[in-house]
Amino acid sequence: MSGFSGLQRNYLKIQPCGCLLVLTGSMDRIVLCSANAEYFLQRPAESLLECSPELILGARVLGRIRRELAREDALSGPVSIRPESKGRNLRLQVNAFRSGGWVIVEIEPITGLGSRRLTGTVSRWLAKLATAANPDELMKILVDGVRDLVRFDRVVVAHFDEQGHGVFLAESKRKGVSPIRGQRFSATAYPPAQRDNMTRHQVRSIPDVHAGLVPVLVSDRLTKEQLADIDASGTVLRAPSRRQTAYLKYFRAQALLSIAIVGPGGLWGLVTCTAQKPIPLAPTLRDGARTLVLMATQRLFLLRSRMEAQFLQRVHRSRDFLAADITLGLSPARMLEKYAPDWLALFRAQGMAYANNGDISALGEVPPVAALEQMVARLNAEKGRSPWVSCRLDEESLVKDLDLGTACGMLAVPLPGERVTSWLLIFRPQQGRGVYWEGRPEADILTSAPGEEETFRRAFGSWLQAVEGSSETWKRVERIAAVDLAEDLALLASISEITRLNELLKAEQAALAQANEQLSHAASHDSLTALWNRYRTEEELDRELAKSRRHGLPFSVLLLDVDHFKQINDSWGHAAGDEVLREVARRVTSVLRQGDHLGRWGGEEFVILANGADRRDGVILAERIRHTVSEVAVPGVETSITASIGVATWRPEDKRKTIVQRADRAMYAAKKSGRNRVETDEGL
Repeated sequence: MSGFSGLQRNYLKIQPCGCLLVLTGSMDRIVLCSANAEYFLQRPAESLLECSPELILGARVLGRIRRELAREDALSGPVSIRPESKGRNLRLQVNAFRSGGWVIVEIEPITGLGSRRLTGTVSRWLAKLATAANPDELMKILVDGVRDLVRFDRVVVAHFDEQGHGVFLAESKRKGVSPIRGQRFSATAYPPAQRDNMTRHQVRSIPDVHAGLVPVLVSDRLTKEQLADIDASGTVLRAPSRRQTAYLKYFRAQALLSIAIVGPGGLWGLVTCTAQKPIPLAPTLRDGARTLVLMATQRLFLLRSRMEAQFLQRVHRSRDFLAADITLGLSPARMLEKYAPDWLALFRAQGMAYANNGDISALGEVPPVAALEQMVARLNAEKGRSPWVSCRLDEESLVKDLDLGTACGMLAVPLPGERVTSWLLIFRPQQGRGVYWEGRPEADILTSAPGEEETFRRAFGSWLQAVEGSSETWKRVERIAAVDLAEDLALLASISEITRLNELLKAEQAALAQANEQLSHAASHDSLTALWNRYRTEEELDRELAKSRRHGLPFSVLLLDVDHFKQINDSWGHAAGDEVLREVARRVTSVLRQGDHLGRWGGEEFVILANGADRRDGVILAERIRHTVSEVAVPGVETSITASIGVATWRPEDKRKTIVQRADRAMYAAKKSGRNRVETDEGL
């Protein structure tokens, strides 16, 4: 034990609530072992270094670890062992995961707590989570359920916005504990590196922050380079960090359990449990709490999808009225004047502007016309065909030296066309005290006063400073809705222009005929994919429904949604996302039957009208389409592309709205069941 005598006591330390082993990648020998191993494994720690892990774990357990880690980076679930003990009834839980070229093994004692109580408690709270009707109710059930399970003094849920600022949304506490629900903190309290670490290592447990730490012993055969390559930061036994110690000190607590809430875009929030006294939390209870958090996470993002769908329905209702008015020949300026008040309320905005080939129409509070003209010129020069968003305009080079008025945030969407010269601009003011999350405005929450501890005083002050000069963050669903409205305005602009040409150039019949042909195509086709647009698809759907009612012919509607499309846009850009939609449209068109029709419904959704198809035929067609989408590859997009499809079959009482709604519910059922699958409206 001479080569690393200095490193053996300082390389790594863990909490004393379990012991840690580090194995070679081939799992043939132990190279690191915590000094407290003898208490759990009945053998001196020094004697375990360089020995075979089979002597400690047994052939059965080690065999399972080998099999599972050959396929995945971590065990699917813990296993238990009973080491030989002198008069002690000791039962241990073993977990293992790969870290680079090494295998980390965590060993913790399993304390008696009654499997019936644990299973019953978890099942009861899972059932409650499944019935939550909105995010507020869901978060309240989650904190109550976790606290009932782990019996800590306080359980809170903190939510991080896209800028990293946080707010405590829900809280469950014992009597006498001061409340913190509603208190906010800045992104500096949880820097990006720490939030990324929480996303990777989602569970953190500190039974007693004052417990003495245990050193990890190092094999003499390990070189300095090999030792430096071992990263054991993912173990739940790791020692408390300075930030966690400060957090516990701030709340005058000794025990902590935190579980991350991770969504498609990364860390959404954090469930944090604290207790004033040490709590030797059994690993089974910790796993039960994580089960509740995972269930709540799934329910949260299902509710979010529903809320986004409701928001888009409101936008589509507005678009339906707009479509009726388009035939009246109103100018874009008059149309903006008529509909902008509703759109301002919908987007929680203070002003809108429509810029078309140098002409600017505006409503509400917007920057001066000269500043708007400069913005549009810079957007045309720098941003091309992609939407542009900001919630801190004063920090953007695009609007540098321009008079922004009271605007703090802007969403700019280019109108489709051969050349981008027209834009829809939506402006937001500096955000107030209201908290908006997951696409829905919440009740105004008063910010509680900052605490006395210096770290949290700074975080609170930084948050107030960060909010100043910032608007509410633009949500993904709002960007989608704005793109849809921009398409309508583009169509309206085309109609207005053609009307003007008809009045001025009646003698030039050839030019007029060409313009009308462009208008007809623009009115019935999607500019991005060249498919039928929503209006043309709805017309054909009405025809097919009438045909089925007259002749009793079968007919199916397939609603297709590209999975994880937001991640594609976020990771590889909107231009790549547009190319994915074009390629999906091209490939799906190639496998349709004769007489079937494909249209773009909006965003990443497509509709297939399957003529003469009963439910069986519709499912066969949907599976063929799903398989075809899975083969789509777009240069620069380094992820698999899949789709979830809902199939609704015609019923005699059907109208357009009812059959589309069933297809939509079937599609969401496919999403909920794991995506990249087909579901039908049978039973809906």
